[in-house]
Amino acid sequence: MSRRMVAAGIAAVAGLAAVLIAGYAAAGPSGLVDAASVAAAGVLIAARVRFGGQEPPPVRPGYSRPNPKRPAVSEADFPAYQNILSQVSWAQVSGPHHEQALRSMLARLAAALDRPQAVAADLGGPSGAADGPGLDLAALERILTRLEER
Repeated sequence: MSRRMVAAGIAAVAGLAAVLIAGYAAAGPSGLVDAASVAAAGVLIAARVRFGGQEPPPVRPGYSRPNPKRPAVSEADFPAYQNILSQVSWAQVSGPHHEQALRSMLARLAAALDRPQAVAADLGGPSGAADGPGLDLAALERILTRLEER
């Protein structure tokens, strides 16, 4: 350590002690607390001025943080899945949508798997309801469970 740094350290400690003594002399214990707060803020500002301009250490080469906003798979990769998801969600709240879209999609799926009896009980014939809810989740789960059985 150089003589200049030692002298600066001694001056800083003496100045800090002078501020604390002056605060205590001016207002007692509450003045001491106020003076200590001001001194702490001064120390933080001095440290920021002294060490604030340094560059942070470099990041390891080749390392990149994964982007949490970008999923590994995008929805555009599976348009059929998006279509099925849309059909199921609309069919739960709309009877006509269930009649027109979901019923035919499930019937085609059952025919492709050679299991038309798996959906026949729950789908039945047209309900004839002009409006109202469509297929409930319990019925859809029963249909899909039967379709997945081997």
